[in-house]
Amino acid sequence: MIHSCCQYPSDFFTGKRIQHNLSVVVSLLVASWACLSLPNSSAWGQGREAEKFVRATELLPESTAGLIRIPNFPKFQKAWKQTSVGRLVDDPSMQPFIEAQRERVEKSMQSLDNKIGIRPEDLADIAAGEVVIAWLPFENDKRRPFTICLIADVRNRRIKAEAVLETIDKDLKAAGWNRKDVEHREQTIRMYDTQPKPGQLKIEQIAIVLSEERIIATDRDTVAFGLLDSLAGEADSKPIEQSDEFAAVLRRSSEAIKQPILNGGATVALEWFARPFEMGRVLRKAFQVDRGNQVDVIKLLENQGFDVIRGVGGVVALNGKKYDLIHRGFVLADQSKIEKAARMLQFANDTLNKIPVWVPGQVASFNRLNLKIEDAFWAAESLVNDAFGDEIFQDIINGIRDDEDGPQIDIAKNVLPNLDDQIIVLTDNVEPADIQSERMLMALRVKDGKAIERAIRKAMEVEPDATKLDTLPGIEIWQVQKTEDADDFDEDLFGDLDLDFGEETVEETPPLLEHWAIALVPAGPSSETPYLMFSSHPEFLIESANRITKEPSTDRLEQSAEVIAVQSAMKDLGANNPAFDRIVRTKMSLRIKYQLLRQGQLKESDTILGSFYRRIFENQDADQKLELNTAKLPPLREIQEFLPNGGGFFETTENGWDFSAFILK
Repeated sequence: MIHSCCQYPSDFFTGKRIQHNLSVVVSLLVASWACLSLPNSSAWGQGREAEKFVRATELLPESTAGLIRIPNFPKFQKAWKQTSVGRLVDDPSMQPFIEAQRERVEKSMQSLDNKIGIRPEDLADIAAGEVVIAWLPFENDKRRPFTICLIADVRNRRIKAEAVLETIDKDLKAAGWNRKDVEHREQTIRMYDTQPKPGQLKIEQIAIVLSEERIIATDRDTVAFGLLDSLAGEADSKPIEQSDEFAAVLRRSSEAIKQPILNGGATVALEWFARPFEMGRVLRKAFQVDRGNQVDVIKLLENQGFDVIRGVGGVVALNGKKYDLIHRGFVLADQSKIEKAARMLQFANDTLNKIPVWVPGQVASFNRLNLKIEDAFWAAESLVNDAFGDEIFQDIINGIRDDEDGPQIDIAKNVLPNLDDQIIVLTDNVEPADIQSERMLMALRVKDGKAIERAIRKAMEVEPDATKLDTLPGIEIWQVQKTEDADDFDEDLFGDLDLDFGEETVEETPPLLEHWAIALVPAGPSSETPYLMFSSHPEFLIESANRITKEPSTDRLEQSAEVIAVQSAMKDLGANNPAFDRIVRTKMSLRIKYQLLRQGQLKESDTILGSFYRRIFENQDADQKLELNTAKLPPLREIQEFLPNGGGFFETTENGWDFSAFILK
């Protein structure tokens, strides 16, 4: 049973703790995160009960921006290896690719700037229980505004830990670091620093403490001192686990995941918590995002009421009978205090209905959101005005209505009141694989189809790149093919906002939608309501509209056995009245991306994953850039058994949003 508001699933499940991780996250998270604890055992400092092991969350200060805790690292490793992704990594077909990454990994590990010395493979040898990574803000330090800290349980593995530290010591000294030992609270702190490089302002540090019970590694000496003070019972502030936000988020997540675990025999693998805005600033500095004179997005959102979101976190479990991975989480936000632009978060719960019969069977992902569109639209007014530093929002709306050279659409009277409160987003892909294979379609349910159709016609008649397609009788489908001049215009209009994270220009990263299509599709035999449809590919819109005009096809997503299984799992998890639900057919969703990755073309695709690839691998320094050798990846048919389907949903509550995500066995 749960003890108190600051206890976690790992503390109350009888038998065994549950270990967790998200596929790609393992290699990244374990490499850079850590921060909680386990019960039992003896203390490490003065002023503590000798028989009680002190959890990391009892040591970390309340100001901690974010943390990830693996409650029991050995059990986590065991559970991870039994998941689909864990088995995929160990599969013989993947070994040529994995071996080809060795040089990249080794080279990245050679750079110890802003790191803490301990490598992921070290944890496998020395971690006996909890492993925690935390990020602590130091906003008054302009040169080093945040710190990363690792705390790991090394009970009964002290000898291995000492051997690891000796290797680290040799490596650091060989890299030009200087060591100085400092005594504090009867503990020895190994302090390393290095001479700043030419033009470098911040001082690099690594501080490591090893006792019989735990190892602490951080990149700031004062953090090591503070944690030892906490162990001695003389902390300057209360610990993170006593903060109201932390307790509320983890308690809620723990309760939500309890029943699925008890029913499915999974292992609690990971727990996490973050203060969104504090963590956003940390990540911005960590990834060295310099926005210059552009809009400070984090500050903008804070000013517009989004700081009502006080905390977010969750619990992940692995390797259950039904779920390969399950994540239950909570976003803490008092709905009664939401104001300004944050009122855009108008997510309305609704019955989990069947998937519309017009949705085709080859769809890779289905997403459905219930949003009070009209309310959300007007709530955006203060955000836009604040971003531009001028009262321009209403002027734009009036201009669209009154400009003689414009569409002359009255958005307030003729558009917004006629939009319903449900949005459906579909993705699919077509073969053969190329950079244009990924397709997306958005369908907004509408109340008055004729009014929306007139608004679209007015807008497209003044759009220089629009062409009407006479494909389906009775349906006006408009295709837009952007020209270079149009892209320049868009850049001039929206460049000041530049809400993207980075320095890429339009020329470096082509627009996501160089061509698209829009139409009002009236109700038909396969739909009781009309839809405003928008698609990245005209063909996708035409196919969907054509299905609505005919009797229901036998090829329907709702009839897929895979989809039925995912929806059944959602209902088992309590998704009776979600504000959002999502279904992902993993093999189909990844088939084109994976082929493009193998062919070395993913970075050229106009997809979010392609953009991520470019940002991570193409923007590296020349001396660190290494090829991924993706040609060594096996064909998809050899690994598709390791790609189970999944889903997710969230529900609005008076205190925030409960959310869940899972991957089936």
